[in-house]
Amino acid sequence: MTKISIRNATKTFQVRDAAEPFTALSGIDLDVREGEFLTLVGPSGCGKSTLLDLVAGLAEPTGGEILIDGTPIAGPGLDRGIVFQQYALFPWRTAQANVEFGLEAKSVPRKERARRAREHLALVGLSGFEDRYPHELSGGMRQRVAIARSLAFDPDVLLMDEPFAALDAQTRESLQEELVHVWEQTGKTVIFITHGIDEAVYLGQRVAVMTSRPGRIKEIIEVRFDSREGDLRADPVFGEYRHHVWSLLRDEVAAAQAQERKVATSHG
Repeated sequence: MTKISIRNATKTFQVRDAAEPFTALSGIDLDVREGEFLTLVGPSGCGKSTLLDLVAGLAEPTGGEILIDGTPIAGPGLDRGIVFQQYALFPWRTAQANVEFGLEAKSVPRKERARRAREHLALVGLSGFEDRYPHELSGGMRQRVAIARSLAFDPDVLLMDEPFAALDAQTRESLQEELVHVWEQTGKTVIFITHGIDEAVYLGQRVAVMTSRPGRIKEIIEVRFDSREGDLRADPVFGEYRHHVWSLLRDEVAAAQAQERKVATSHG
């Protein structure tokens, strides 16, 4: 069953001192199945975050439409949770109080808020850290709090914009494993943006590869492993998927770099 339908979505921006509008996305067609974990990968500047903003309702498409459960998106909603690269936690609130924030918006009673916050902190492995403030937590732990906060108000869809990009390699791999566990436990529909090919293949049931600007969907790759037990990254099939994604991205990355050099030259 389709959860999110993106139909011929285009997004343009009017840029100061430019005669023509800037086209970030052009003719995006993409269906995301209910309960699916979809990763989205592409070169810098290809419009990945712009596409996520459209699904989140933080921006409107210039053309085309985006639907959830067959209904056009009309703005932000509690049916979608968002996790950004920056933790965006309130520094004056404890981990538990940060997780309770979204529940307050839904007018959930205080005792129920506290119970659900503890439950979701436990889900991301933070039992015992409920009373810690963000500055008392590591970067990885702060990102776990952000994930717990997005899950606590029970959204249908979880939108994640490079949430692990600022973390060290070991913490990133640990959180990738944790996120797969959380997704298996909750059955949420997830769209996860990343620059990392390994991360895209490890997390995604499907990997959507985007072109250089203006962003389009170049290909969608189904990712299947016989088992997720053991070190998945050492599986030869993992290497084959990784090579396939990179073969699709290589020319797009080169094109994006050429675009950047052209812009730099024109401003030089």
